[in-house]
Amino acid sequence: MPLINDDGGGGGDDDDDMMELIPDLAIYTILTRLPPSSATRSKLVCKSWSSMVSSRSFARDLHAARPGPSLLPPPSPSILLFDGAARFPAAVVDERGAARLALRRWRAEAREGYSVQNCCGALACLRSGQGSAELLNPATGGCLQLGGDRAQDRDTRTAAEQLPWYCLGRCGGEQQCYKVVRLDVRLPYNGRPHVTCEVCALDRDALRRRQWRWQEVAVLDVACCPTGRGVHIGGVVYYLVDLVYSSVVSFDLSTHVFGHMDHPGTADGMVASLSELDGRLCASMVPAGVLDSCGDGGARNMDVWVLTGDDENGGKRWTHKYTFELDGTARHVPRPLFVTGDGMLVMKCADGSLCHYDVWAKSGSGSSMDDGEVLVFQHKSSGRRMTGTTADVFVESLLPLRTILKGN
Repeated sequence: MPLINDDGGGGGDDDDDMMELIPDLAIYTILTRLPPSSATRSKLVCKSWSSMVSSRSFARDLHAARPGPSLLPPPSPSILLFDGAARFPAAVVDERGAARLALRRWRAEAREGYSVQNCCGALACLRSGQGSAELLNPATGGCLQLGGDRAQDRDTRTAAEQLPWYCLGRCGGEQQCYKVVRLDVRLPYNGRPHVTCEVCALDRDALRRRQWRWQEVAVLDVACCPTGRGVHIGGVVYYLVDLVYSSVVSFDLSTHVFGHMDHPGTADGMVASLSELDGRLCASMVPAGVLDSCGDGGARNMDVWVLTGDDENGGKRWTHKYTFELDGTARHVPRPLFVTGDGMLVMKCADGSLCHYDVWAKSGSGSSMDDGEVLVFQHKSSGRRMTGTTADVFVESLLPLRTILKGN
């Protein structure tokens, strides 16, 4: 709200004079109530604010201020939109589409294949343009290179664009450390093609030595090559092995054991994608005809299933959650991200835009949402729709990246 002078006028130099009268402690307290990405952006306001946000104590005070009682509403989920071909590849927005922070390219390198593989907690796992793994704190722009590019043994690797494939996760139990999984297809001169699975453990010893060692833990058949992005939930990494084949592969980060399960689309011609929805594995199922239809009157329903732990034998089973109508074009097939506090299911469209559906409009499990999508954020770059944009939900933190990895 603008300050008003005693004579009824407003603005001018008197506003700057009044700003100087605000105690630094009050400004500091206000800054600690901001989302971390907004606090990072506020460093551009003036040198005083930049000094406050850059201080060692600020990240700790901001972290302590978030969980406690506050007159402010609880922080909304943060979404990382990433397009490796853009000048500002990373953008942080909230559930309403309000932009909080845009990150400039922090390194000059090949843009082809530069993408976010997944998010885990406050960190994002990236595949660089050279095919190596990289961790990013989207709220601060801090990054950590893990290596693992294809410079060595290049002739035995496939040239597929989606490989090597990475997924970041965190082990539970006694290990309590982050791990990055890498899958790649090898084409040996004397032998059958196969998939190698390697793991890089980011434990305290590795962080102290600053050496990242990739350990090969399994050799798989080429049928286990991932066809989509990985999802980490509860110490387990999940991925699809074929878009039209009813199988989901799981990998336990603690035991390094693989498993298989059917996805809910048992019928032929179903296209699936995986994501995390409210802490559970989510499978979005669309009939293959929807991807090719464009106003031809074909089926245009999308079913959302979640993996629950209430099977009769104590295992897990798929539970149908939502059904809603699509507009029939491939670029509008959404990917569920999260459900807001007011009952809006936020989706990421294939063109980089965000939309939401009202899940409270019709109550009950498996409710049908036929009211259509509501566009809340339309992402553009240089006048074109960002078809290569990925969207991931993460937890903002101003803590240094290595501190996050240590679990402090």
